[in-house]
Amino acid sequence: MSESLFGIIVLLSFICQIAAAAVGLRIAKISRPGWGWLLLAGGMVLMAIRQGVVLAAWWRGFSGDFSQETIALFVSIACLLGVLLIKPVLDASWRFQTFMEMETERLNAILQLLPGMVYRCRNDPQWTMEFVSDGCRELTGYTPEDLIGNRRIAYGEVIIPEDRDAVYREVEAAVANKRPYRLVYRIRTAQGQVKWVWEQGAGVFDEEGEVLYLTGYITDVTVWRNIEEELRKAQATWAQEKEEWVKQEGQLLSRVWHTFEHQNQTIAYEIHDGCVQLATAALMNLESYRHQRATSPETAEQLLERAIQLLRDSIAEARRLIQGLRPVALEEQGLIPALQMLFKDWEKRTNVQIHFVNRTDIARLVPPVEVNVYRIIQEAVQNAIRHSQSPEVFVQLAKEGDQLVIEVRDEGVGFDVKSVPRERFGLTSIRDRARLLGGWADIVSEFGRGTLVRVVIPLNPLVSAPTDNGSQPLGPVPVNS
Repeated sequence: MSESLFGIIVLLSFICQIAAAAVGLRIAKISRPGWGWLLLAGGMVLMAIRQGVVLAAWWRGFSGDFSQETIALFVSIACLLGVLLIKPVLDASWRFQTFMEMETERLNAILQLLPGMVYRCRNDPQWTMEFVSDGCRELTGYTPEDLIGNRRIAYGEVIIPEDRDAVYREVEAAVANKRPYRLVYRIRTAQGQVKWVWEQGAGVFDEEGEVLYLTGYITDVTVWRNIEEELRKAQATWAQEKEEWVKQEGQLLSRVWHTFEHQNQTIAYEIHDGCVQLATAALMNLESYRHQRATSPETAEQLLERAIQLLRDSIAEARRLIQGLRPVALEEQGLIPALQMLFKDWEKRTNVQIHFVNRTDIARLVPPVEVNVYRIIQEAVQNAIRHSQSPEVFVQLAKEGDQLVIEVRDEGVGFDVKSVPRERFGLTSIRDRARLLGGWADIVSEFGRGTLVRVVIPLNPLVSAPTDNGSQPLGPVPVNS
């Protein structure tokens, strides 16, 4: 009986040791590192080999130490129970470790996709980094290994010196108040490029309120910062230009007002010196006629004829003034025919020959442009006739691209353009009318070498003829349209 019990004890020890070795090998496969469990499994295998030798000797009739094998059985059972009890714990630990590795890989993948750098650093002036995501490569030009522990450079040194103190003060103020901080500042990359960055972070505190570390996110906002700067410059420029436009508009309106006042004054002078004088003379002749018709019929008849002629001259002068204010030909036929009729009338009345050359294909312009162009030419030619003492005046109208070019030239006495009195509105009205049309006027004159008035006016390139509903064209209408 004792021999059989001895064999059973040895066999059970052998089975427990083989089972413990098998479980140890399985644990070694999932453990990191697993060499400890391999040693345990190897020990169990060696013990199992020993028990196998003892069992074989017993089978051949040799007897062994009963108490020693009993102790070996208890040790084998304890090893088997130990590995069986620890295996679920190790399996759970392995599953948790696998989950954490998967989460770490997923977090790293997300961090790599972020257009910036995630960090954890100490709360010191150098911002010593303890963790930096791979986004720092594109953002700063440095690798995580360069920044962690200030191995190559501290992040505080990446910030340009002009912004460094302000950034540190803002972070310290936020940490002291236990609130997040948001900053915009400049950094200098490893390649020497200056970038604007936006940073948001916060302090992490222990149970006693002491700062453990700072964590946050930094991204490149250079493009948006440049857009913001350009927008600010554009707004400042726009405000300045608007102020200048308002100022110029006021000056131009003032000049236009003076020009119209001058025109009204000129019309008043023309009426006084023309129609009124002729009508007054006619009235005087009619009064003389009334006194002479009884005593001197022949003299009275002459006075009546003279009064009638003076009234006819007054009516003709009034019609000429009306024609000058708004020529009928300008409304009915257009700019070129109206200018031709104006020049013929002046040639008859002044004996000054006017040479007119039209190098355009323009038939009509919008009424405001047409009227002002007519007035510019009228004023320039009239000044030449009155003041130049030139027997000839040369007028040219040309179209150069999208511009209408007016040139009025004489070969007269000339004058000093800078010394023209301010009360002489002729040249001023030419310049103001040109500016009203979006163009400019240049007046060149020298004593003894004549005068050239050159006016350039932009025309709308999108031309169209009048529509059936009576709307007017937006620009010049070609003759062949």
